[in-house]
Amino acid sequence: GGEYFKMFAKKTNCLGNNVPKVDWKKNLKTYLALEQVIQKELVASSISVHSGGLVIALAKACVGGMLGCKINVTGMSGGSNSAEVKLFSESQGRILVSVASKNVKVFEKMVENIAYAKLGAVFRDGKVIIMDGKNKIVDTNVKKLYSIYHSFSNKMQ
Repeated sequence: GGEYFKMFAKKTNCLGNNVPKVDWKKNLKTYLALEQVIQKELVASSISVHSGGLVIALAKACVGGMLGCKINVTGMSGGSNSAEVKLFSESQGRILVSVASKNVKVFEKMVENIAYAKLGAVFRDGKVIIMDGKNKIVDTNVKKLYSIYHSFSNKMQ
């Protein structure tokens, strides 16, 4: 959670001050599996999880397609029960993918030896909802994310 840590570094007991080790063998296996499912045209979209973690990758994916989603981080592994860790971790080798429902079974068969978690679904309604169990932790819409993203991007020019 490097970006998260930068924002909250003045607080005590904050997350993100430990850099994870890169497991290149595991990552290579993941990237090769991704290449195969892309070649089979099973993936509707994919984006690497890096700066800002899963929550930023998810926002970029939603803005990219102007689509909404509803996800739940409860089922994610990774050694922590904290929604903050799950959403903001910048651990290497993670990829957010969307798969059309007609392709899910074939996709799962092809990645059965790769650690993955089903997080939720994509919707055309533009709502972006992130749950942690029964707790709603994000409730926004893709138009708002689009506006924020482009406002920030325009300031950088």
